[in-house]
Amino acid sequence: MSLSKGEKKGNIFEKALTEYLRLLQRRPVVTKAVTNALVSGLGTIISQLIVKDSRAKGRIYWRSVFAYMSFGLIVSGPITHHLYAFMEKYFPREKKYSSLKRLLFDRLVFAPPFLLAFLYYVSIAEGSGHDAAMEKLKQVYWMILKLNWTVWSVVQYITVNYIPLKFRTLFGNLCGLVWMIFLSVKRRQATA
Repeated sequence: MSLSKGEKKGNIFEKALTEYLRLLQRRPVVTKAVTNALVSGLGTIISQLIVKDSRAKGRIYWRSVFAYMSFGLIVSGPITHHLYAFMEKYFPREKKYSSLKRLLFDRLVFAPPFLLAFLYYVSIAEGSGHDAAMEKLKQVYWMILKLNWTVWSVVQYITVNYIPLKFRTLFGNLCGLVWMIFLSVKRRQATA
């Protein structure tokens, strides 16, 4: 008995999901780091298709893709894994106002330095020196932070209060795909 095309595709998707869940259980930090890197790279490629990077002369600027992916792999994936675990421990659901505390912690304590580190790291990894990275930060940081607070506050409220802990980084990555495209486009427009 042979399978139809739809059954084969469903089977492939089911196998991929099963394997992802297995890896998430066995190696959560590595799995989340790799997932974050892949989503960051995809977002950067898509953003470059939307707004061409002047450094690449109409092609994909792979150094930028590497910068975003390496930040996702080395920093964002592991840190968000530990951030969510920290919030579960220190702001347990059964405590009064825990959902508000989680959101405020993420938005006011975590997001500003994380965004600063992200913007600086990507600039350096793309080949800008310290002075150029600092200048770029002056141009875009406050605007992007305000947008981050506006857009991500809703996403983070849902994430920290309704998404199961093991899926928070993945959920954030999927929402982050759109955000990564936006950030990449904004950064590129600031340098044009």
